[in-house]
Amino acid sequence: MLHAAAMFVGLTLLWIAVTQRVSSPQDWAIALGASLVCVLVAMRFGGATAAFARAPRLLALSAARAGAVTSGALATLRAAISADVKLNPALVRVRTRADEPDDRAAFANMISATPGMVVVNADADGLLVHVADEDGIDAADLGRLEAGVVGDGR
Repeated sequence: MLHAAAMFVGLTLLWIAVTQRVSSPQDWAIALGASLVCVLVAMRFGGATAAFARAPRLLALSAARAGAVTSGALATLRAAISADVKLNPALVRVRTRADEPDDRAAFANMISATPGMVVVNADADGLLVHVADEDGIDAADLGRLEAGVVGDGR
């Protein structure tokens, strides 16, 4: 995914540098369109994975979770400042239904973005997660998060 994005940006900049035409919206549209066509051809012939196509959905999921992550970070900060910290740390094994390595990596990233949870190890069976409070884990919330990462219509 990162290679495809870098190729898209690089080809757009190369087109602009070579043609030196950026004065109208049509010039920008042509540059972006030509770069997109090149990236799509590269995806067709194995130059980019399907993760490039899933990037907008993951970006939307990250934006949707921003409020929950922010409130969790503020609650953690509030508990640390008040010295009213009651932690029950543990290592928890989270099994995933994701078949693709990209989906497992995205799921691990979403879990690590949650305050109080850090993915320690990831393998084909699932994730090993260090949690600050074992009693505060909501399995249904993790299931919804995984469904959002993997996607409904796989």
